[in-house]
Amino acid sequence: MFKIKCVVAFLVTSASALCGVARAGLLGYWPLDETSGTVATNLASGGTNGILVGTGISWMNDPVRGQVLSFGSAGITNYVDAGILPPIGNATDFTWSFWAYHQDAANNGVILGNRYNSDSQAGSQWIKFTPTKFECNIGPSPHLDYADLPKDQWIHHAVVKRAVDRSLTYYRNGVAVITTNVTFTSTATGRPFYMGGDKFAEWWMGRLDDVAIWDSALPADSIAGLADGTLTPLTAPLYKVGVFDLADAVGGGDGTLPGLGGAGNLGVTMGVYKTFPNNRFVDGVFAPNTNDVACVIDGAGRTYDFNDQNSTGGAGLPWCNGLNMDTDPSVAGGLLPNFNGDPENHSLLSGHASKGITFDLEAVRAATGLYIESFTATIGDSRPKAGGSISYFVFVDGVLVTNRFNVRDSEDFITVTEVSSGRYLSIAITDANDGTICDHGYLGDPFLHLTLPPPPSPVHPKGTEIFIR
Repeated sequence: MFKIKCVVAFLVTSASALCGVARAGLLGYWPLDETSGTVATNLASGGTNGILVGTGISWMNDPVRGQVLSFGSAGITNYVDAGILPPIGNATDFTWSFWAYHQDAANNGVILGNRYNSDSQAGSQWIKFTPTKFECNIGPSPHLDYADLPKDQWIHHAVVKRAVDRSLTYYRNGVAVITTNVTFTSTATGRPFYMGGDKFAEWWMGRLDDVAIWDSALPADSIAGLADGTLTPLTAPLYKVGVFDLADAVGGGDGTLPGLGGAGNLGVTMGVYKTFPNNRFVDGVFAPNTNDVACVIDGAGRTYDFNDQNSTGGAGLPWCNGLNMDTDPSVAGGLLPNFNGDPENHSLLSGHASKGITFDLEAVRAATGLYIESFTATIGDSRPKAGGSISYFVFVDGVLVTNRFNVRDSEDFITVTEVSSGRYLSIAITDANDGTICDHGYLGDPFLHLTLPPPPSPVHPKGTEIFIR
């Protein structure tokens, strides 16, 4: 399969610029398309170019992959120095992806990664992909012992570490082969990243192509696309196309279903726009005001006056991923799905009146690499809790896009398309200005709907048009 990478890179840049999707997460992408010289160009923004070291390393035209990098001699100093890896520990994600053509016996040669420190033949922490296993020598040193690489075959490899569920998975030709779950007890820092061998030893013989690393855990669909050639490291989504669950994000999760985040329990404080630096998706929470002084509702400092729909500020339970009420609103019928009975497809964000929460949509775009099409949710007052009432408000960048006053034992299904270009999504539940007794507000299935970025508009050539009649 021949590669047309320069054109693809241009198209991706154009699409990202048009739709405002940040291409975060990609740390390094070395297409290995050069024909001469000692530099392997890194196409990731701000990434480190690789430097070729050794006399047995050369550029070549492969009959299957086109232009690739060949490490033609085993056991001698041949490697590419591609910089330093970010810290790898329990709370970090990463993905490695590459094509390899192994040409030696099964051994512990470093195809990608490192064995020693960058300054000496020492060090007990290493992360390396070899012909026989992926070794991650960080406490407790999990290794993925896959089938030895066969000789003289192009194979796509990927390793994905997901912090949220502590999984480490190896993919061969787009298919998950081994998965293990491990809790790291230490963090590897300052580890060098090499191709074709370590700086000091364990040099490998074979060919490499399309090497890429991310500080994100790519979904299985992206790995499959990289393996079958429908995606490149510049186009592979960092998140599966579909829904992003804001309830899971409140609990510190990554927005997937079923949610992996905790309860969250984000409490509000009167007169304060409260931020949570450790939660990348929640910009802040606020208590709707009970006077004629408008309160701050997002990180840009925008304000809104809730006074005529609110009598008690910041009362009751905090925002919670899941049920933090004494009744389950899904059991009484209506529009709310049964999030307890079907957690793989449904979720609940609960928030007893009165309180507000704001999500950072740019953080979602950066984390997923996808386009936000819309926000949907079922917003209402808990039917089993008789006598309750709420008013709800939904804002995008401080502009009120939908609301309803005095909701009693009912709910609305809302769709907000303004999120497609906005930065802040703010949601507030107030007590309808009649006290907070039994005002159990909730959002059922608070989902952002994610799609691939739209293609760029066609560029019309400049010049004079001539019409012939």
